[in-house]
Amino acid sequence: MKFRHIIVLFLFLNLTAYSQEKVVDEIEIEILKTKEPSSFSTLLLRGIKFDQTKYKYIMVKCRVKSLNLNHAKISAFSLVDNENKLRYRLGDYLGYAAVVGNPERNYFRKTKSKDKNYGPNLPQYNPSEIDQFDKFNLKGYLNVEIPVEFGTTKNPDSSIVFFGRTAYKNFKAELFFIVPKELNVSTFDLYYKDTQIGIAKIE
Repeated sequence: MKFRHIIVLFLFLNLTAYSQEKVVDEIEIEILKTKEPSSFSTLLLRGIKFDQTKYKYIMVKCRVKSLNLNHAKISAFSLVDNENKLRYRLGDYLGYAAVVGNPERNYFRKTKSKDKNYGPNLPQYNPSEIDQFDKFNLKGYLNVEIPVEFGTTKNPDSSIVFFGRTAYKNFKAELFFIVPKELNVSTFDLYYKDTQIGIAKIE
């Protein structure tokens, strides 16, 4: 019996030590899955488009829960490549508070569009929305952010896109990070603000 208790305690301590769950500023975050979305999904289902010959998405799925009134600030998430000392900005986001219904996207432009006909379904410029990404730089790491082109070759209209504070208290977040294909890295760290949540390893 004593030996069995020791084994159970050992397993418990190891699971605790390698927990993929952290609480930051009264926000509980748990990493559920990391994967590369299919090319079909990236091309047709994502709101943000990019050159798929040079870049790819890494999707990290998390459970996010507010333990008080402080809801998560989505642009405070980042993906860190320790091998190449790179810190990636969030490229796209979908938030699900229920099984059915449209997901939350909640995205904004960092620079104002010059196009008078800029569509209302695209990310808008709102100076009252504060981007969190640049507030939590990591010493010795280079920030990587890919501008998104919303215009045409004749009339370019690019901007960095960021994501605002979620309206949800308890939800699942799909976080999509745009990374260069040539680096071929499969293991990252997911951060919220300046805190490491856990290891995001592609399945």
